Order: sequence, then structure tokens, then C-alpha cells
Amino acid sequence: MINYSIQAHEATFEFKEDINFETVRQLETKIREIPLPKTVSHLIINLQRVKFIDSTGVGFLISWIHPLTSHHRVTVINTSVPVKNILQICKLDSLVEIV
Repeated sequence: MINYSIQAHEATFEFKEDINFETVRQLETKIREIPLPKTVSHLIINLQRVKFIDSTGVGFLISWIHPLTSHHRVTVINTSVPVKNILQICKLDSLVEIV
């Protein structure tokens, strides 16, 4: 599902499965349970294990990330080419850095 770690001013979220209609509800529940300390200024979202993302998954990422961008720098890392293309088509790269 999701692994996360917090070190100093950085929080890393590693997604361990595809983000789609079937997984989004569980992911949303897990994300809400994760406390984000006020000292964190940079969020790193590692999508290395995500091979597929559908429109429900993109909507989930946007609804989670958008409010965070006003107080945090957000970087999406290790995206596969197909996932990165979908995120760029949906203009998520105008909201966060995708590397």
C-alpha cells in the first residue's frame, strides 16, 4: 500500500501498488492516518512501484497534493514513462515537480 518515513524536514511516501479505482479508497484511508509534523517542508512521493494509474488515481493524487502545495514543496520521483506521461497530460507537473 504505502510506506512512509519522516526525516528532519522531509517526508517520503512510497506507493507500493498501482493507483486506480480498486485501490484509491484504501490509499485515501491510509493517507489520512499518517500524521504530518509541522516541521516537514518537503514531501517526496515515490511512484517507483506504480506501473499503472487511472483517472481515479490521478484525481486522488491531485486532491491530496493540491492543499499541501501551499505550505510544502512536493516532488514526485521514480515514475515510469507511462505514469509520468499520464501525470503530465493531466497537468500535475504544473502543480508539483515530477522527476
